[in-house]
Amino acid sequence: MQELRDFELDGSGRPVQWRAGSGERVTARTGRLWLTVEGEAADIWLLPGQTAALPTGGTVWISGEERGSRFTLARPANGLSSSWRGAMRRLLAPWGKPAPATLAG
Repeated sequence: MQELRDFELDGSGRPVQWRAGSGERVTARTGRLWLTVEGEAADIWLLPGQTAALPTGGTVWISGEERGSRFTLARPANGLSSSWRGAMRRLLAPWGKPAPATLAG
């Protein structure tokens, strides 16, 4: 399981900054995105549908070429709080574990 968060940038050319967590990835949804990652020699340009993995603990700046550019930030669900994971387990418990798939043949 992974956590997905969608973002829309307010203005073109104005970067937002954050420190990347373990296993985070950015996927461009609309507009062309520009990522600068601390310590990297080159910037990263993403078109819609393209994804970039982020270095754990690295500072990232992201901006869009046009106003309203959108992106999805994905991270592994193991970064979620234990109370949230427990709630999900209780929610999914009635269905149990799925049976292995078999092919008719």
